[in-house]
Amino acid sequence: MLDIIRTDSSQVVNESLPQIYTKATEMRHIYRKIDKLEAFVKMIGNSVAGLEERVIKAETDLGAFPNTFKKILHTISIPSFLNKSSSSRQQQTPYEPPVLFKTEDYFPCVDEAPY
Repeated sequence: MLDIIRTDSSQVVNESLPQIYTKATEMRHIYRKIDKLEAFVKMIGNSVAGLEERVIKAETDLGAFPNTFKKILHTISIPSFLNKSSSSRQQQTPYEPPVLFKTEDYFPCVDEAPY
C-alpha cells in the first residue's frame, strides 16, 4: 500500500505538476487577451454612447420626423425651395465628423488565406 502511495505521489510530482504549470501559463495568455477584449468592448460602448448623444442632439436641433413620415417624404420629390431652406440650416451649424476608431489598430491583420 505504501508503494502505491509513493508511486502515485511521484507520478503527480513528475508528470501532472509540470502539465498543470504549462496549462496555467497558457491560461495567463488567454486571460490577457480577455482583458484586452473587455477593454475594447468598453471603448466601443463609450463610442456608441457618444454617437448616440450626437444623434439625439441633431434630432432635437433639426427636428425629427416619425418613421412613417420619413418613408412618405422619401417617395415624394421635395420642391427646390424647401431643399434650399434645409441646406441653409445646415450651413449655420457646420458638421464635424466624430473621431472613430479603426479595428485594425486593435486587431492587426494576420496574413491568412481567405475563406
